[in-house]
Amino acid sequence: MSDSTQGSRASADWRKIHAFGLPAGSVRAALALLVLAAIWVLLVQHPDRQVPIYLQNLMFIILGHYFAARGALDPADEHGPPPLYLPRGVIRFSLLAGFLFVAVMLFREDRLFDVQPASAAMTLVLVAGFLLGVVLSRGLAWWRRRGHHPPRMVEDVRALLSLAAALFLVSLVFDVGFVSAEGPLAGLHERLGNFKIADGLAALVGFYFGSRS
Repeated sequence: MSDSTQGSRASADWRKIHAFGLPAGSVRAALALLVLAAIWVLLVQHPDRQVPIYLQNLMFIILGHYFAARGALDPADEHGPPPLYLPRGVIRFSLLAGFLFVAVMLFREDRLFDVQPASAAMTLVLVAGFLLGVVLSRGLAWWRRRGHHPPRMVEDVRALLSLAAALFLVSLVFDVGFVSAEGPLAGLHERLGNFKIADGLAALVGFYFGSRS
């Protein structure tokens, strides 16, 4: 049987394969929108509260799936309509737009930066780091397709900054190394322990993963 015949049969049978007879990825899309919509509502309605850990973990699993694993798929390899019959890319755009909407709402109400260490709004810092990395990744891919190749120094600087951020975070978590309370840079320990700096370092690490997706 030829590849074209197999492809035609797979395309014709997609309703019999996927849950509820919906296009491939529809359930994942519904789950992603449901979970992240709940997070967006929490961020807007209760910016002084921390998003539950289980929702945070699900959030990053979902973002990793859509902007790394699924983003690398070739649409030609997928049979049948896009998830939920929506145009390709709409789900990823919706996930981006949701967090952007939350940030704008909090900014307009002057609540984006006036937050506590355990507040829900701090989630936006980590998400922003990852998604900015994704945007950079897509931009560099577009640049390369046009025959341009950034110098390796760009990659070196990006990797160096991310590694340094991760080392500082590890030092903060375990209170060891140069930024420990008794280390040679003890004077920096208290400042690096500030939640805004720690979240910024975590966002920088997330940025690297997003930029390599």
